[in-house]
Amino acid sequence: MLMMDHTGMSEKKWSEVVNAIEEIAPDYDRINSLITFGMADKWRREVASKAGPDDVVLEIGSGPGSFAKRLDSRQVYCLEPSRHLAEFSKGIIDRDRTSLLQGLGERIPLADESVDKVFCVFSFRDFIDKPAGVSEMLRVLREGGQAFIVDVAKPPPGPLAKLLDLHVKHLVPKLARVAASPAAYQRLSRDPYRTFYDTYEAFGFTSVYEELLRKKGFEQVGTEFLTMKGATMTRGSKPWTSTSS
Repeated sequence: MLMMDHTGMSEKKWSEVVNAIEEIAPDYDRINSLITFGMADKWRREVASKAGPDDVVLEIGSGPGSFAKRLDSRQVYCLEPSRHLAEFSKGIIDRDRTSLLQGLGERIPLADESVDKVFCVFSFRDFIDKPAGVSEMLRVLREGGQAFIVDVAKPPPGPLAKLLDLHVKHLVPKLARVAASPAAYQRLSRDPYRTFYDTYEAFGFTSVYEELLRKKGFEQVGTEFLTMKGATMTRGSKPWTSTSS
């Protein structure tokens, strides 16, 4: 594999990505709010509404808990490879309903058919092996369960694509420095958001991941824009096994 492409990235590159995210962890929510002009939390709330109160939910790449804290489901599993990021989540998630798991989306430490919903919220582009990750989502979902992949919009070539590319490449690093605390300036001087742009540039169009979901066995696959079209949500359902003779 190349260092990074639409299917995943090398373990070396993945380590760089994780290190970059860890660098901004103390200022994660504040930075993401500013670089999305206040939309990041609205998107998380919009997506969290897809989980019902009786669902068992898995979030892959839960980071500091920014999405998990919005879930009202009876049981939530937060899968995060970084101990450092998981530590930040402990102060904001509901520990009575939420279990923290350490691991990768390509090797989910849960039993077959054990969850109703799987969410990857701004984390799928950071997978080492996206096809393997999608296979794992299907494995742990119960029949009729749904997977949701949410990320910054990556539209096909055109005016909107150029605008978003300019925003991510040039404006995001500048806004991140405005939002960061003074203690973070030294970290940001190493420009962790350059890594963010690298993952965005390598990320495929939603049509690529719709096809991947279908190839792995998902049905009812589709994509919709979230509010203001700055992010997309691609979803698929695990088929029901026919009981007819």
